[in-house]
Amino acid sequence: MLNSHKKIVKKDSRRSGQAMLLATLTLGGAILGATSLAGLLMLYQIRATTDSVNSAKAIFVADSGVNWALYTYFHPPAGSLPASNGFFSLIDASVTVTCYDANANTIACDDSNATDAISEGTSNGARRAFLVIFGNEIATMP
Repeated sequence: MLNSHKKIVKKDSRRSGQAMLLATLTLGGAILGATSLAGLLMLYQIRATTDSVNSAKAIFVADSGVNWALYTYFHPPAGSLPASNGFFSLIDASVTVTCYDANANTIACDDSNATDAISEGTSNGARRAFLVIFGNEIATMP
């Protein structure tokens, strides 16, 4: 009867080894997955920070489109958009300005029915945009 007890102990010790191995592999897989995800997120962050030059170009080009939209709205007739004559080709950037009426139809920016405009600047894949809302109200300081 004593021998049968030893056999039961040996079988249990083998199974506890398997459970330990399974737990170690599971924990290692979870740590590997978390590390891979953190590395991927860091890669996206590094790409975003290294592209700050193109992002800045796109913002400044979009801002010039805002200025053009405001000028043509308040001082019609509209002149040509600076990007249309290759002005931004020196910095490898482009701008598009689209004006809309109250029904979201595309119209000319010098039309008095224009309610808003979207100016989008692009430089080497970086895209930045501004929304301009035209209003007839006079702004007052509080």
